Amino acid sequence: MKSALLEVSGLNVRCGKFKLQDIAFVLSKNDYLIIVGSSGAGKTVLLETLAGLRKSESGRIMLATEDISTRPPEERGFGFAYQDSLLYPFLNAKENILFGARAQKKHRERDTLKRLDRLVDYMGIAHLLNRYPVSLSGGEKQRISLARAILINPSVLLLDEPLSALDPQTRDSMRSLLQEIHKTEGIGIIHVTHNFDEALQLGTQMIVMNQGRILQRGEPMEVFDEPDSHWVAQFLQIDNIISGRIHIQDGAFWFNDNEQDWSLGPLTKPLPLGQAPNEVSMVLHSWQIEVSTQPGTGQANRWNAMVEKIVPNSSRIDLTCSGHGRWQVSLSRKEWQKLSLTVGSEVILAVDPEQIHLI
Repeated sequence: MKSALLEVSGLNVRCGKFKLQDIAFVLSKNDYLIIVGSSGAGKTVLLETLAGLRKSESGRIMLATEDISTRPPEERGFGFAYQDSLLYPFLNAKENILFGARAQKKHRERDTLKRLDRLVDYMGIAHLLNRYPVSLSGGEKQRISLARAILINPSVLLLDEPLSALDPQTRDSMRSLLQEIHKTEGIGIIHVTHNFDEALQLGTQMIVMNQGRILQRGEPMEVFDEPDSHWVAQFLQIDNIISGRIHIQDGAFWFNDNEQDWSLGPLTKPLPLGQAPNEVSMVLHSWQIEVSTQPGTGQANRWNAMVEKIVPNSSRIDLTCSGHGRWQVSLSRKEWQKLSLTVGSEVILAVDPEQIHLI
């Protein structure tokens, strides 16, 4: 069993008319926790409360075995990097990075300076150390802010959209840096992001928030593949959410589309609430729908459709197809080239019933 590095229970925080409600989760040293949610969900408020910048109305924040709920920020030892870098304009980049270490009276220690040299080299900011924030780009400021948060070797690192202003190449480098720090230095990380690729690449655990509440938690791939609710499925931009009912056919459960009067199945995953509810929705990612131009044997879970729209992307081709409703489908470039589809092409769509998830 994982030992808890940080344990939050029953946390309630009021911020004007907004309120965090009954927040609870556990972070181990091995966890990289990703928090996602709509704008205004309370993600930054949660980070600021963990850091001690906001007071909670109730609940506990435990760091290992110590209750730090009422400790001031400087006694929690957390690193914090905001989306907006919040650098001190009167300090150069090096002095900004050393600011937290200076507060701990460690800014002249040999280990701190060696760690500083390693960090700035890895992050590609060694050439910026004598420059002031006014002369730095947004991405450069963000890297300085992140280096400041990491330098103090915190037990928990809080990151609020730390990679949002970076170009793709620098963002990839920074993701690698964060993974290395997480794995080699035993720092628990809580990372707020709107980037789903970031969530899947970095996270070991993920929380989905809305209106001050946690709606779902679990491993990132699990949350994406099996959302608990319509809101979570829509927020995660799952393309195909189809309303229907469960019916029994030959002793097995099948999904029946309400509007199109056709079925997929037999279903292999447990039904919602462990029973056969009257109203459910089927959730399918665009990549879970197979496309072919050749009819196969048998017609279960296969249907005719026509390509309505084609949208090329950098790594895939997105199709909108009509037939038993409208479907969003994604193909790899290799699949696309093999099928040679155009708008108006007739295709066969197919679904593996093992991939059908119901909410």
